[in-house]
Amino acid sequence: LPVSRPSCKFIISFLVFFVQVAGLTLLAVGVYSAKNATGVAGRYIEARLGKPSLVRDTSRLTIVEALKHPIKVGKRFMSKPQDALEGVVLSPKLEERVRDIAIATRNTKKNKGLYRNILMYGPPGTGKTLFAKKLAVHSGMDYAIMTGGDVAPMAREGVTAMHKVFDWASTSKRGLLLFVDEADAFLRKRSTEKISEDLRATLNAFLYRTGEQSNKFMLVLASNQPEQFDWAINDRIDEIVNFDLPKLDERERLVRLYFDKYVLKPATEGKQRLKLAQFDYSKKCSELAKLTEGMSGREISKLGVAWQAAAYASADGVLNEAMIDARVADAIRQHKQKMEWLKTEGGEKTKGAQPPAHSPSEGTSCTCLGTGKCFTWLWYIFGPGSLFF
Repeated sequence: LPVSRPSCKFIISFLVFFVQVAGLTLLAVGVYSAKNATGVAGRYIEARLGKPSLVRDTSRLTIVEALKHPIKVGKRFMSKPQDALEGVVLSPKLEERVRDIAIATRNTKKNKGLYRNILMYGPPGTGKTLFAKKLAVHSGMDYAIMTGGDVAPMAREGVTAMHKVFDWASTSKRGLLLFVDEADAFLRKRSTEKISEDLRATLNAFLYRTGEQSNKFMLVLASNQPEQFDWAINDRIDEIVNFDLPKLDERERLVRLYFDKYVLKPATEGKQRLKLAQFDYSKKCSELAKLTEGMSGREISKLGVAWQAAAYASADGVLNEAMIDARVADAIRQHKQKMEWLKTEGGEKTKGAQPPAHSPSEGTSCTCLGTGKCFTWLWYIFGPGSLFF
């Protein structure tokens, strides 16, 4: 049939319009697909290369760092495994316990088994972080350190940041020891503690990612107050290790260790301006071990640094016995002051923990009835066949 000129123009216009719409549709699909692909690739690269914001310190090297420091990478692969307890001073019983953990972790890494999660609790400065690092190096794993105090300020970003940590940990070819210091800062009881909804959501994300044991990462928690943990956290722990304050024998070993590190070696090696007066070093270390009762390993290590600083500050650069005694006396005074502050803080917490007196009719709490009775009354009023339904 012959087609009129107006009809022909209409058909041509329609075809042009169709081609334009199809082109714009394909362009939109392409842009959307490229955007999604870029997002997926970005997340993959971030999980592989980028260190999560919650991770404070890590031994894991990125590709960029490996290219910048090839010699460091070579030494790392050529180095022999270190003793997990090198430089760590513990009681004989605790040393035996953690050495067994180190051996088991190393063999788990070799056999690609499931890692066991550990809780280390005790006073600050007793060697928890140091042992975690040594354990990772001894086992041939990378370590990553995060602190619980960094989680709460993340607010709504906490959930995303937490998932990024575990996504990143799961990509480690060597296996990753994830050490969470001050874990009680955000792993608190959801039922009793007054925590924000954002922190509660972050805790739930943490619980979700640690629900099963992994052959990719090992979780190590450190806490000074483990009784504040949510019960679900306790359910994820396989080993509980108590790092207590050092006793007399351990304190003497610590004093000798740091006296050698900060005083004897600088005085006998290198060109540093440090000299040591003549006195019985061994006898002095034994005396100092008795004087430092109640101090942690970190406090004793700071004593060693103080002795070194005293020598550098003196006119002739000589460290004598009187200078050592003065620094020890000052450290003892500071330690007693800290204990007084701690005692005061504990008293205020105990006082603040006492519930205010109120009559059963005040507020909306059902504690006066008990949980079972409260539930029975609610069921009677609002349940099927109740007074209102």
